Amino acid sequence: MSIDKELREELRQVADSMHCPPELYERVKQSYQHYANEKKGRSPMKKRMLAGIAAVAILIPSAVYASSYLADGIFGSSTTIEQIGGTQEDYQEIEGMLQAAKDKLTEDEFKEYVELTKQLMQLKLKITDKNGVKHEEKLTKEEQQQFEELASKLAPYFEKIKGPAKP
Repeated sequence: MSIDKELREELRQVADSMHCPPELYERVKQSYQHYANEKKGRSPMKKRMLAGIAAVAILIPSAVYASSYLADGIFGSSTTIEQIGGTQEDYQEIEGMLQAAKDKLTEDEFKEYVELTKQLMQLKLKITDKNGVKHEEKLTKEEQQQFEELASKLAPYFEKIKGPAKP
């Protein structure tokens, strides 16, 4: 037998012959259980917390990016405005105005406002060239009359939107 095995066997025999008091055995057992429970309870909580923070960090920006713009309902996309000489800032300004309208108008008023705005924008797109210059002479008499009617119908909505916030 090697010296390591002999030493190990001798230590085992001595350990088996030793007797510890039951109180000490219980205290060690309780201490170990307390340590194991504390470690077990703490670790999954940290993991959950980190997973939650990571999920929020990923989901919030992606939700904001993926949310549809109200202006898309009128123009289709921001590229439509850019094709007629507008900029991304113009598109964001229109989006801001639609968001304000949504906040200040009732649901029915907002639906009507959006529908009238769509019609008005279609006429404006028709008379605007690629440089963003408006040529009102391109409209027929009927379209000019429709343009004026739409502007007069939208005027009360503009007053409400620019007025105080809805309670």
